[in-house]
Amino acid sequence: MIHSNDGRRVAVITGASKGFGKSIAEEFAKAGYCVLMNSLDEKELKIAANDISNIIGDSDRVNYFAGDISQENFSESLLDNAVERFGRVDVLINNGKITIEPKKINEGETLAESSLEVSPYFVLEEFERVNHNIKGVYFCIKAAVKRMLIGNKTNCSIINISSCQGCMTQSASNSYTESRSGVDPYTDSMANIETITKSVALELADTGIRVNGIIPGLVTTDLSEELIENEQKRNQKEMEIPIKRIARPQEISKVALFLASEDASYITGAMIPVDGGLVLSRPNYFVEIS
Repeated sequence: MIHSNDGRRVAVITGASKGFGKSIAEEFAKAGYCVLMNSLDEKELKIAANDISNIIGDSDRVNYFAGDISQENFSESLLDNAVERFGRVDVLINNGKITIEPKKINEGETLAESSLEVSPYFVLEEFERVNHNIKGVYFCIKAAVKRMLIGNKTNCSIINISSCQGCMTQSASNSYTESRSGVDPYTDSMANIETITKSVALELADTGIRVNGIIPGLVTTDLSEELIENEQKRNQKEMEIPIKRIARPQEISKVALFLASEDASYITGAMIPVDGGLVLSRPNYFVEIS
């Protein structure tokens, strides 16, 4: 059943139950959008949707649909749900991500710290797992485009959220995203988001659908709570950022709102860093292990 939304624009946001995904949903709702939020965790998603409904004082414009966007059938259902609830789709924001914990070789040892006889690299299963990031982006774009092309809508927008890990690699660390080998599955999947953003932007350029990306740096959210609460670690991280502070979630969400607006009507295929200059001070490099 299609509910009237008084001609409001409609945004579908994945990875919206927490972090700056939730902040993006809130920003769009405050701007008058109808918002359909998605993530895997239905309980967290319901709480997030209720929080935003209370903030804007309107429960009719905020809803949620939990499930796995890396499954094509679900991605189709997600976009169908948006049309059924709100009558249209104007904006898709791909923020859903899968991350993985460091693989333990021996007690207290990560894969990147293990001996070369074991291997400093990653196994196929780990690449396949975070490859869900790209599958989710692709399936949601495919489902959204079909629905955006229906009717006489203008200024439709797809915004893909990447990560600084897709722009730079590290020489030494004990985590997957900053591995000794200089590349890892999560970094690879984030870098691929730029490729798909630019290729789809070119393909859709004459349809009125703009496709752009955002590359966030370190953001103060519940996902970085452990770092934020540790003053020593926080200070160390802030010193690595040229602007010398960690971003607020709203600094990511306001860029997303701008990219979806008429003010950005001539921008497509762009990847916008919102990282306080972090990538500028830590350029790409790969480390050979001999």
